[in-house]
Amino acid sequence: MDEPLSALDKKLREEIQAEIRRIHRETGVTILYVTHDQEEALHLSDRIALFRDGRIEQIGTGEDLYLRPATDFVAGFIGNSNFLAAEHLETVGGAATIRLADGSVLSGINANGSFDRGQKARLMVRPEAFHLERNSKSAELAVEIVDVAFYGERRRIVARTVAGQEIDIRPTSSAMATHNATGSRRQVFFDPAAAFLFPA
Repeated sequence: MDEPLSALDKKLREEIQAEIRRIHRETGVTILYVTHDQEEALHLSDRIALFRDGRIEQIGTGEDLYLRPATDFVAGFIGNSNFLAAEHLETVGGAATIRLADGSVLSGINANGSFDRGQKARLMVRPEAFHLERNSKSAELAVEIVDVAFYGERRRIVARTVAGQEIDIRPTSSAMATHNATGSRRQVFFDPAAAFLFPA
C-alpha cells in the first residue's frame, strides 16, 4: 500500500488504520505499507524500515526506532526531538559525560557512536522526557518559558535554554502543565538514560 490514507481527515484516517490492523491480525498476511506519516508508521507497523536517500537508516519495531534511535536522523524523523549542542568529555560503558553550551555537565547519557574528548556532539531529548520533579537520577536544565499552548489532552511548552537554544516540552504531568507562566525562569529535569548523544 502506498500512502492509501493520506487524503483522509484525521478521524476517518484513525478509523481505517484500526481496520487495517484488525485485518492484518486476523489474516496474518504481510503488508508492505509506505507512508511519510511517522505516527501512522508507529501505529500500524510490527517492523519499520526507515529510509534516507534510498538507504536504510534503521530497521526495527516502532519502539526500537523511537526509544533507541541508531542515528540522529532517525531520532529527528521519528517523533519530536530536541537537539542541544554539547561537548563530549568521556564515555564509560556506553554512558557519556558531556558539557552543554551553558557550561553544565551531565553524565549517564546514551552514547551513540564513539567520541573523542572535546568532540562536538548533539544531545537529543524527547519533549515528553522533561519533568518538574527532581529525582536522584535527574539531569537539570535551566530554561525560560517562551510560550505555553493548550491542546486539550496535553500542553506544549516552548522554552529557551541559558545558551539561547529553544526546546519543545510536552509535559505528561498536570503539575508541569499548569505552573509555567510565559517569561518565567525555572529548572526542568530529565532522566539521562532517556537521552542520546550523537556526533555533531
